Amino acid sequence: MKIMTFNLKDDGLKLFSNWKKRLYGFAELITYENPDIIGTQEMTYKAKKLLEKLLIQNNLHYTFYGESRKRNNMIFDEYNCILVKDNIKVLSSFTYALSNTPLKPRTKFINDKFPRIMTYIETENFYVYNTHLTNKVTENKFLQLECITNLIKKNKPIIMTGDFNLGDKRLKEFCIKNKLIDTTKKIGYTFSTKKPIYHLDHILVDKNIKFCDTVKHDFTYKNIYLSDHFPVTTIINLK
Repeated sequence: MKIMTFNLKDDGLKLFSNWKKRLYGFAELITYENPDIIGTQEMTYKAKKLLEKLLIQNNLHYTFYGESRKRNNMIFDEYNCILVKDNIKVLSSFTYALSNTPLKPRTKFINDKFPRIMTYIETENFYVYNTHLTNKVTENKFLQLECITNLIKKNKPIIMTGDFNLGDKRLKEFCIKNKLIDTTKKIGYTFSTKKPIYHLDHILVDKNIKFCDTVKHDFTYKNIYLSDHFPVTTIINLK
């Protein structure tokens, strides 16, 4: 089974974001890589609608799971959607707020600029969690991690994708606490702007899940990168 994680870079109001062109490139990458599950971050409503259309045009059949973080202004709203191939049966799905009241939409920790969320799906054999932690207040990252630890269910194997905005030490502590393994340790930086030192995008799996062939896709479409982050894929074996 192939798992992908990708921070799309929101389209926002930036005049030169090239978001449509980048999404065409992302659809091309999905067509080529053919992942079974994709955890996305910074997906706006406009991007979601266009990507759904592009995948159908490319004869790719995915269901998009996850609600937005429900900001009041739709322009700045975002999803942590999980895209799942239609041959995978999903039993349940939910989007949590990373806060003291995770079942209540729009809630956040003090000093968070806007709500952070985590979407999950449950299948017969495993869970998938997808999130995007704050990139600003360090203390709030720890609160968000603690919230995630309290929310994840452990009666089935876990796959977790996301932009964690964490250094190696803190991510390692989180993995140890939750008995997860980082499949992306050896791929180097995943944030493509400024100094190439930031490894932010990860695919974490239950310690009993075998994995191989983790790849960072420094893919360009018509001479532009798909985002300020690189998509990452890993192949896992759930047996």
